[in-house]
Amino acid sequence: MKGKNEGLLKDTFIMFAATSGVNLLNFVFHMYVSRKLGPEEYGVLVPLLGLVILFSMPAMALQMTIVKKTSVCMARENYGGIEHLFGKTTRWFLALGAFYFAAFIAAAPFIRSFFKIEDTALIIILALIAVISLVMPVVRGILQGMQKFKWLGLNLLLDAVLRLGTLVLFIALGFGVRGALLTTFVSALCAYGAGIFMLSFLFKYKEKQQPEIQIGEIVSYALPVFLSSTAYSLLGYMDVFMVKHFFAEHDAGLYSATSIIGKAFLFFPGAVAMILFPKVSRSFELNTSTSSMLYKSLGLTAAISAVAIAFCYLFPDFVIGLLFGGEFKGIAPVVKIFGAAILPLVLINIVMNYCLAIHRYAMIYIMYAGIILYAALLWFFHSSFTQVIAILFCVNLAILLLSLFTAKENRKPAHAV
Repeated sequence: MKGKNEGLLKDTFIMFAATSGVNLLNFVFHMYVSRKLGPEEYGVLVPLLGLVILFSMPAMALQMTIVKKTSVCMARENYGGIEHLFGKTTRWFLALGAFYFAAFIAAAPFIRSFFKIEDTALIIILALIAVISLVMPVVRGILQGMQKFKWLGLNLLLDAVLRLGTLVLFIALGFGVRGALLTTFVSALCAYGAGIFMLSFLFKYKEKQQPEIQIGEIVSYALPVFLSSTAYSLLGYMDVFMVKHFFAEHDAGLYSATSIIGKAFLFFPGAVAMILFPKVSRSFELNTSTSSMLYKSLGLTAAISAVAIAFCYLFPDFVIGLLFGGEFKGIAPVVKIFGAAILPLVLINIVMNYCLAIHRYAMIYIMYAGIILYAALLWFFHSSFTQVIAILFCVNLAILLLSLFTAKENRKPAHAV
Protein backbone atom coordinates (compact mmCIF):
# COMPACT_ATOMS: atom_id res chain seq x y z
CA MET A 1 0.00 0.00 0.00
CA LYS A 2 2.90 2.31 0.77
CA GLY A 3 4.37 1.70 -2.69
CA LYS A 4 1.07 2.65 -4.31
CA ASN A 5 0.87 5.86 -2.32
CA GLU A 6 4.48 6.75 -3.13
CA GLY A 7 3.83 6.06 -6.81
CA LEU A 8 0.77 8.30 -6.76
CA LEU A 9 2.71 11.13 -5.12
CA LYS A 10 5.74 10.76 -7.42
CA ASP A 11 3.70 10.67 -10.63
CA THR A 12 1.50 13.50 -9.35
CA PHE A 13 4.63 15.58 -8.77
CA ILE A 14 5.85 14.90 -12.32
CA MET A 15 2.54 15.83 -13.90
CA PHE A 16 2.09 18.75 -11.53
CA ALA A 17 5.46 20.11 -12.65
CA ALA A 18 4.57 19.58 -16.32
CA THR A 19 1.09 21.05 -16.11
CA SER A 20 2.42 23.92 -14.00
CA GLY A 21 4.86 24.66 -16.79
CA VAL A 22 2.04 24.48 -19.32
CA ASN A 23 -0.11 26.81 -17.23
CA LEU A 24 2.80 29.22 -16.82
CA LEU A 25 3.28 29.30 -20.58
CA ASN A 26 -0.46 29.81 -21.00
CA PHE A 27 -0.20 32.74 -18.59
CA VAL A 28 2.49 34.24 -20.81
CA PHE A 29 0.35 33.50 -23.88
CA HIS A 30 -2.56 35.49 -22.44
CA MET A 31 -0.26 38.21 -21.10
CA TYR A 32 1.07 38.77 -24.60
CA VAL A 33 -2.10 38.35 -26.64
CA SER A 34 -4.32 40.46 -24.35
CA ARG A 35 -1.90 43.38 -24.61
CA LYS A 36 -1.56 43.04 -28.38
CA LEU A 37 -5.28 42.61 -29.13
CA GLY A 38 -6.94 44.76 -26.44
CA PRO A 39 -10.17 43.95 -24.52
CA GLU A 40 -12.51 43.90 -27.55
CA GLU A 41 -10.54 41.46 -29.72
CA TYR A 42 -9.43 39.49 -26.67
CA GLY A 43 -13.12 39.11 -25.83
CA VAL A 44 -13.55 37.45 -29.23
CA LEU A 45 -10.57 35.12 -28.80
CA VAL A 46 -11.37 33.64 -25.37
CA PRO A 47 -14.86 32.29 -26.24
CA LEU A 48 -13.36 30.78 -29.40
CA LEU A 49 -10.72 29.04 -27.31
CA GLY A 50 -13.60 27.82 -25.14
CA LEU A 51 -15.27 26.42 -28.24
CA VAL A 52 -12.03 24.64 -29.12
CA ILE A 53 -12.26 22.83 -25.79
CA LEU A 54 -15.98 22.15 -26.13
CA PHE A 55 -15.78 20.77 -29.67
CA SER A 56 -12.74 18.67 -28.82
CA MET A 57 -14.77 16.67 -26.28
CA PRO A 58 -15.21 13.68 -28.64
CA ALA A 59 -11.42 13.58 -28.80
CA MET A 60 -11.09 13.92 -25.03
CA ALA A 61 -13.54 11.05 -24.67
CA LEU A 62 -11.33 9.05 -27.02
CA GLN A 63 -8.25 9.88 -24.93
CA MET A 64 -9.81 8.68 -21.69
CA THR A 65 -11.07 5.57 -23.46
CA ILE A 66 -7.59 4.90 -24.83
CA VAL A 67 -6.21 5.40 -21.32
CA LYS A 68 -8.68 2.85 -19.99
CA LYS A 69 -7.89 0.25 -22.67
CA THR A 70 -4.15 0.84 -22.37
CA SER A 71 -4.32 0.47 -18.58
CA VAL A 72 -6.02 -2.91 -19.01
CA CYS A 73 -3.33 -4.03 -21.49
CA MET A 74 -0.61 -2.86 -19.11
CA ALA A 75 -2.16 -4.82 -16.24
CA ARG A 76 -1.86 -7.92 -18.48
CA GLU A 77 1.57 -6.90 -19.86
CA ASN A 78 0.09 -6.99 -23.38
CA TYR A 79 2.20 -4.48 -25.34
CA GLY A 80 1.06 -5.96 -28.62
CA GLY A 81 -2.49 -5.01 -27.72
CA ILE A 82 -1.39 -1.41 -27.14
CA GLU A 83 0.27 -1.26 -30.56
CA HIS A 84 -2.85 -2.68 -32.15
CA LEU A 85 -5.00 -0.16 -30.29
CA PHE A 86 -2.82 2.69 -31.55
CA GLY A 87 -2.93 1.63 -35.19
CA LYS A 88 -6.60 0.83 -35.41
CA THR A 89 -7.92 3.88 -33.56
CA THR A 90 -5.64 6.20 -35.53
CA ARG A 91 -7.07 4.91 -38.81
CA TRP A 92 -10.65 5.22 -37.56
CA PHE A 93 -10.31 8.80 -36.45
CA LEU A 94 -8.28 10.04 -39.39
CA ALA A 95 -11.15 8.84 -41.58
CA LEU A 96 -13.63 10.53 -39.27
CA GLY A 97 -11.68 13.79 -39.50
CA ALA A 98 -12.98 14.69 -42.95
CA PHE A 99 -16.60 14.26 -41.86
CA TYR A 100 -15.93 16.11 -38.63
CA PHE A 101 -14.48 19.06 -40.54
CA ALA A 102 -17.57 19.29 -42.75
CA ALA A 103 -19.92 19.07 -39.76
CA PHE A 104 -18.05 21.85 -37.98
CA ILE A 105 -18.26 24.13 -41.03
CA ALA A 106 -22.00 23.41 -41.23
CA ALA A 107 -22.39 24.80 -37.70
CA ALA A 108 -20.58 28.01 -38.66
CA PRO A 109 -23.69 30.20 -39.17
CA PHE A 110 -24.94 29.50 -35.65
CA ILE A 111 -21.49 30.09 -34.12
CA ARG A 112 -21.09 33.38 -35.97
CA SER A 113 -24.56 34.57 -34.99
CA PHE A 114 -24.45 33.65 -31.30
CA PHE A 115 -20.98 35.06 -30.67
CA LYS A 116 -21.34 38.00 -33.07
CA ILE A 117 -18.34 36.98 -35.19
CA GLU A 118 -17.96 38.31 -38.73
CA ASP A 119 -14.69 36.65 -39.79
CA THR A 120 -15.44 33.28 -41.42
CA ALA A 121 -11.73 32.40 -41.42
CA LEU A 122 -11.92 31.99 -37.65
CA ILE A 123 -14.50 29.21 -38.07
CA ILE A 124 -12.28 27.43 -40.62
CA ILE A 125 -9.35 27.55 -38.20
CA LEU A 126 -11.59 26.10 -35.49
CA ALA A 127 -12.48 23.25 -37.84
CA LEU A 128 -8.79 22.51 -38.47
CA ILE A 129 -8.17 22.41 -34.73
CA ALA A 130 -11.08 20.01 -34.36
CA VAL A 131 -9.50 17.63 -36.89
CA ILE A 132 -6.08 17.48 -35.21
CA SER A 133 -7.81 17.09 -31.86
CA LEU A 134 -9.26 13.78 -33.06
CA VAL A 135 -5.88 12.06 -33.46
CA MET A 136 -3.81 13.75 -30.75
CA PRO A 137 -5.60 11.90 -27.89
CA VAL A 138 -4.57 8.53 -29.32
CA VAL A 139 -0.92 9.38 -28.65
CA ARG A 140 -1.45 11.06 -25.28
CA GLY A 141 -3.96 8.49 -24.13
CA ILE A 142 -1.48 5.66 -24.66
CA LEU A 143 1.29 7.58 -22.88
CA GLN A 144 -1.04 8.26 -19.97
CA GLY A 145 -2.40 4.71 -19.86
CA MET A 146 1.14 3.28 -19.86
CA GLN A 147 1.90 5.73 -17.04
CA LYS A 148 4.74 7.26 -19.08
CA PHE A 149 4.16 10.54 -17.29
CA LYS A 150 7.58 12.01 -18.06
CA TRP A 151 6.96 11.63 -21.78
CA LEU A 152 3.40 12.85 -21.50
CA GLY A 153 4.51 15.90 -19.56
CA LEU A 154 7.22 16.61 -22.14
CA ASN A 155 4.68 16.39 -24.95
CA LEU A 156 2.33 18.82 -23.18
CA LEU A 157 5.20 21.25 -22.58
CA LEU A 158 6.31 21.05 -26.20
CA ASP A 159 2.79 21.92 -27.32
CA ALA A 160 2.67 24.95 -25.01
CA VAL A 161 6.14 26.21 -25.99
CA LEU A 162 5.36 26.00 -29.70
CA ARG A 163 1.98 27.66 -29.16
CA LEU A 164 3.65 30.65 -27.52
CA GLY A 165 6.41 30.84 -30.10
CA THR A 166 4.04 30.77 -33.06
CA LEU A 167 1.85 33.36 -31.33
CA VAL A 168 4.70 35.88 -31.26
CA LEU A 169 5.43 35.15 -34.93
CA PHE A 170 1.83 35.38 -36.14
CA ILE A 171 1.08 38.55 -34.18
CA ALA A 172 4.27 40.12 -35.57
CA LEU A 173 3.05 39.24 -39.05
CA GLY A 174 -0.22 41.07 -38.34
CA PHE A 175 -2.55 38.05 -38.25
CA GLY A 176 -4.46 39.33 -35.18
CA VAL A 177 -7.15 37.06 -33.77
CA ARG A 178 -6.66 34.67 -36.68
CA GLY A 179 -3.01 34.19 -35.78
CA ALA A 180 -3.73 33.83 -32.06
CA LEU A 181 -6.20 31.02 -32.85
CA LEU A 182 -4.06 29.36 -35.54
CA THR A 183 -1.26 28.82 -33.01
CA THR A 184 -3.32 26.05 -31.38
CA PHE A 185 -3.47 24.08 -34.63
CA VAL A 186 0.21 24.48 -35.51
CA SER A 187 1.51 23.56 -32.05
CA ALA A 188 -0.83 20.56 -31.75
CA LEU A 189 0.28 19.23 -35.14
CA CYS A 190 3.95 19.42 -34.11
CA ALA A 191 3.27 17.85 -30.71
CA TYR A 192 1.43 15.00 -32.43
CA GLY A 193 4.49 14.25 -34.55
CA ALA A 194 6.65 14.23 -31.43
CA GLY A 195 4.20 11.87 -29.74
CA ILE A 196 4.48 9.40 -32.62
CA PHE A 197 8.25 9.38 -32.09
CA MET A 198 7.81 8.74 -28.35
CA LEU A 199 5.66 5.67 -29.08
CA SER A 200 7.87 4.29 -31.85
CA PHE A 201 9.15 1.52 -29.55
CA LEU A 202 5.68 -0.08 -29.71
CA PHE A 203 5.99 -0.80 -33.43
CA LYS A 204 8.29 -3.79 -32.80
CA TYR A 205 5.29 -5.67 -31.43
CA LYS A 206 3.49 -5.47 -34.78
CA GLU A 207 4.17 -9.09 -35.76
CA LYS A 208 2.89 -10.54 -32.50
CA GLN A 209 -0.64 -11.87 -32.04
CA GLN A 210 -3.07 -9.05 -31.44
CA PRO A 211 -6.41 -9.07 -29.63
CA GLU A 212 -9.36 -7.98 -31.70
CA ILE A 213 -10.57 -4.47 -30.87
CA GLN A 214 -14.06 -3.63 -32.07
CA ILE A 215 -15.17 -0.05 -32.66
CA GLY A 216 -18.34 -0.81 -30.72
CA GLU A 217 -16.20 -1.72 -27.74
CA ILE A 218 -14.45 1.65 -27.90
CA VAL A 219 -17.68 3.60 -28.43
CA SER A 220 -19.47 1.86 -25.56
CA TYR A 221 -16.99 3.31 -23.12
CA ALA A 222 -16.32 6.52 -25.05
CA LEU A 223 -19.99 7.56 -24.89
CA PRO A 224 -20.16 8.14 -21.11
CA VAL A 225 -16.71 9.73 -21.23
CA PHE A 226 -17.84 12.04 -24.04
CA LEU A 227 -21.05 12.96 -22.23
CA SER A 228 -19.28 13.71 -18.95
CA SER A 229 -16.39 15.59 -20.59
CA THR A 230 -18.78 17.70 -22.64
CA ALA A 231 -20.80 18.43 -19.52
CA TYR A 232 -17.68 19.48 -17.65
CA SER A 233 -16.61 21.75 -20.49
CA LEU A 234 -20.04 23.39 -20.57
CA LEU A 235 -19.92 23.95 -16.82
CA GLY A 236 -16.53 25.58 -17.24
CA TYR A 237 -17.38 27.90 -20.14
CA MET A 238 -21.12 28.53 -19.91
CA ASP A 239 -20.49 31.81 -18.09
CA VAL A 240 -18.03 33.02 -20.74
CA PHE A 241 -20.41 32.13 -23.58
CA MET A 242 -23.37 33.87 -21.96
CA VAL A 243 -21.38 36.99 -21.10
CA LYS A 244 -20.12 37.18 -24.70
CA HIS A 245 -23.74 36.94 -25.91
CA PHE A 246 -25.37 39.39 -23.49
CA PHE A 247 -22.68 41.93 -22.57
CA ALA A 248 -20.96 44.63 -24.60
CA GLU A 249 -17.68 43.68 -26.33
CA HIS A 250 -15.50 45.59 -23.87
CA ASP A 251 -17.24 44.06 -20.83
CA ALA A 252 -17.05 40.59 -22.37
CA GLY A 253 -13.30 41.07 -22.77
CA LEU A 254 -12.98 42.04 -19.11
CA TYR A 255 -14.94 39.00 -17.95
CA SER A 256 -12.89 36.75 -20.23
CA ALA A 257 -9.76 37.99 -18.48
CA THR A 258 -11.35 37.22 -15.09
CA SER A 259 -12.25 33.73 -16.23
CA ILE A 260 -8.77 33.03 -17.55
CA ILE A 261 -7.17 34.10 -14.26
CA GLY A 262 -9.44 31.89 -12.17
CA LYS A 263 -9.24 28.86 -14.43
CA ALA A 264 -5.49 29.11 -14.98
CA PHE A 265 -4.69 29.33 -11.27
CA LEU A 266 -7.09 26.60 -10.22
CA PHE A 267 -6.46 24.16 -13.04
CA PHE A 268 -2.91 23.58 -11.83
CA PRO A 269 -4.35 20.66 -9.78
CA GLY A 270 -5.55 19.10 -13.04
CA ALA A 271 -2.41 16.94 -12.84
CA VAL A 272 -4.02 15.08 -9.94
CA ALA A 273 -6.95 14.00 -12.14
CA MET A 274 -4.59 12.88 -14.91
CA ILE A 275 -2.75 10.64 -12.46
CA LEU A 276 -5.89 9.41 -10.70
CA PHE A 277 -7.65 8.00 -13.77
CA PRO A 278 -5.12 5.39 -14.98
CA LYS A 279 -4.22 4.34 -11.43
CA VAL A 280 -7.86 3.78 -10.46
CA SER A 281 -8.51 2.04 -13.81
CA ARG A 282 -5.64 -0.37 -13.17
CA SER A 283 -6.73 -1.06 -9.57
CA PHE A 284 -10.31 -1.62 -10.74
CA GLU A 285 -9.06 -4.08 -13.36
CA LEU A 286 -7.13 -5.93 -10.62
CA ASN A 287 -10.18 -5.75 -8.31
CA THR A 288 -8.37 -3.87 -5.52
CA SER A 289 -9.63 -0.99 -3.37
CA THR A 290 -9.75 2.47 -4.95
CA SER A 291 -11.73 4.71 -2.58
CA SER A 292 -8.68 6.00 -0.70
CA MET A 293 -7.31 7.38 -3.98
CA LEU A 294 -10.43 9.50 -4.41
CA TYR A 295 -10.23 11.07 -0.95
CA LYS A 296 -6.50 11.71 -1.16
CA SER A 297 -6.88 13.27 -4.61
CA LEU A 298 -9.71 15.52 -3.42
CA GLY A 299 -7.65 16.62 -0.44
CA LEU A 300 -4.54 17.29 -2.51
CA THR A 301 -6.54 19.21 -5.11
CA ALA A 302 -8.26 21.34 -2.47
CA ALA A 303 -4.92 22.12 -0.80
CA ILE A 304 -3.26 23.22 -4.05
CA SER A 305 -6.32 25.25 -5.01
CA ALA A 306 -6.40 27.00 -1.64
CA VAL A 307 -2.98 28.49 -2.31
CA ALA A 308 -4.17 29.90 -5.64
CA ILE A 309 -7.40 31.22 -4.11
CA ALA A 310 -5.51 33.03 -1.36
CA PHE A 311 -3.06 34.54 -3.83
CA CYS A 312 -5.84 35.86 -6.07
CA TYR A 313 -7.70 37.27 -3.07
CA LEU A 314 -4.71 39.01 -1.51
CA PHE A 315 -2.99 40.28 -4.66
CA PRO A 316 -5.62 40.78 -7.41
CA ASP A 317 -4.09 44.01 -8.70
CA PHE A 318 -0.69 42.38 -9.01
CA VAL A 319 -2.12 39.39 -10.91
CA ILE A 320 -4.16 41.56 -13.27
CA GLY A 321 -1.31 43.97 -13.90
CA LEU A 322 1.12 41.16 -14.56
CA LEU A 323 -1.14 39.25 -16.92
CA PHE A 324 -3.22 41.84 -18.72
CA GLY A 325 -2.04 45.39 -18.01
CA GLY A 326 -3.79 48.58 -16.98
CA GLU A 327 -6.78 48.25 -19.31
CA PHE A 328 -8.12 45.37 -17.17
CA LYS A 329 -7.55 46.83 -13.66
CA GLY A 330 -11.28 47.35 -13.08
CA ILE A 331 -11.92 43.62 -12.62
CA ALA A 332 -9.93 43.36 -9.35
CA PRO A 333 -13.03 42.96 -7.10
CA VAL A 334 -14.31 40.15 -9.31
CA VAL A 335 -10.95 38.38 -9.46
CA LYS A 336 -10.85 38.29 -5.64
CA ILE A 337 -13.92 36.04 -5.48
CA PHE A 338 -13.68 34.13 -8.76
CA GLY A 339 -11.09 31.65 -7.52
CA ALA A 340 -13.24 30.50 -4.60
CA ALA A 341 -16.32 30.42 -6.85
CA ILE A 342 -14.72 28.00 -9.28
CA LEU A 343 -13.31 25.60 -6.65
CA PRO A 344 -16.35 23.24 -6.76
CA LEU A 345 -15.83 22.86 -10.52
CA VAL A 346 -12.20 21.86 -9.98
CA LEU A 347 -13.24 19.20 -7.46
CA ILE A 348 -15.97 17.96 -9.82
CA ASN A 349 -13.17 17.04 -12.24
CA ILE A 350 -11.64 14.70 -9.65
CA VAL A 351 -14.95 12.98 -8.85
CA MET A 352 -15.80 12.69 -12.56
CA ASN A 353 -12.50 10.96 -13.41
CA TYR A 354 -12.92 8.58 -10.50
CA CYS A 355 -16.49 7.65 -11.45
CA LEU A 356 -15.49 7.00 -15.06
CA ALA A 357 -12.62 4.78 -13.98
CA ILE A 358 -14.91 2.56 -11.88
CA HIS A 359 -17.83 2.67 -14.35
CA ARG A 360 -20.20 4.68 -12.14
CA TYR A 361 -22.22 6.86 -14.54
CA ALA A 362 -25.00 8.31 -12.37
CA MET A 363 -22.96 11.50 -12.07
CA ILE A 364 -23.58 12.25 -15.75
CA TYR A 365 -27.31 12.74 -15.13
CA ILE A 366 -26.53 15.09 -12.24
CA MET A 367 -24.18 17.15 -14.39
CA TYR A 368 -26.67 17.61 -17.23
CA ALA A 369 -29.46 18.49 -14.83
CA GLY A 370 -27.11 21.09 -13.41
CA ILE A 371 -26.30 22.42 -16.89
CA ILE A 372 -29.98 22.95 -17.68
CA LEU A 373 -30.42 24.82 -14.40
CA TYR A 374 -27.19 26.75 -15.01
CA ALA A 375 -28.19 27.87 -18.51
CA ALA A 376 -31.69 28.88 -17.40
CA LEU A 377 -30.42 30.94 -14.48
CA LEU A 378 -27.77 32.70 -16.56
CA TRP A 379 -30.25 33.40 -19.35
CA PHE A 380 -32.59 35.26 -17.01
CA PHE A 381 -30.16 36.58 -14.38
CA HIS A 382 -27.07 38.26 -15.79
CA SER A 383 -27.31 41.86 -14.63
CA SER A 384 -23.73 41.92 -13.28
CA PHE A 385 -20.52 39.91 -13.13
CA THR A 386 -21.17 39.20 -9.44
CA GLN A 387 -24.55 37.66 -10.23
CA VAL A 388 -23.03 35.46 -12.93
CA ILE A 389 -20.30 34.26 -10.56
CA ALA A 390 -22.78 33.56 -7.74
CA ILE A 391 -24.79 31.32 -10.07
CA LEU A 392 -21.59 29.58 -11.19
CA PHE A 393 -20.64 28.77 -7.59
CA CYS A 394 -24.07 27.61 -6.38
CA VAL A 395 -24.80 25.31 -9.32
CA ASN A 396 -21.36 23.67 -9.30
CA LEU A 397 -21.42 23.19 -5.53
CA ALA A 398 -24.79 21.42 -5.78
CA ILE A 399 -23.45 19.17 -8.56
CA LEU A 400 -20.33 18.35 -6.51
CA LEU A 401 -22.23 17.40 -3.36
CA LEU A 402 -24.77 15.27 -5.20
CA SER A 403 -22.04 13.57 -7.25
CA LEU A 404 -20.07 12.56 -4.17
CA PHE A 405 -23.05 10.43 -3.11
CA THR A 406 -22.78 8.46 -6.37
CA ALA A 407 -19.00 7.96 -6.16
CA LYS A 408 -19.13 4.78 -4.13
CA GLU A 409 -16.56 2.12 -4.80
CA ASN A 410 -17.84 -0.46 -7.25
CA ARG A 411 -15.67 -3.57 -7.23
CA LYS A 412 -15.30 -5.35 -10.53
CA PRO A 413 -17.14 -8.72 -10.62
CA ALA A 414 -14.76 -11.63 -10.24
CA HIS A 415 -15.82 -13.14 -13.57
CA ALA A 416 -15.37 -9.90 -15.56
CA VAL A 417 -12.74 -9.82 -18.28
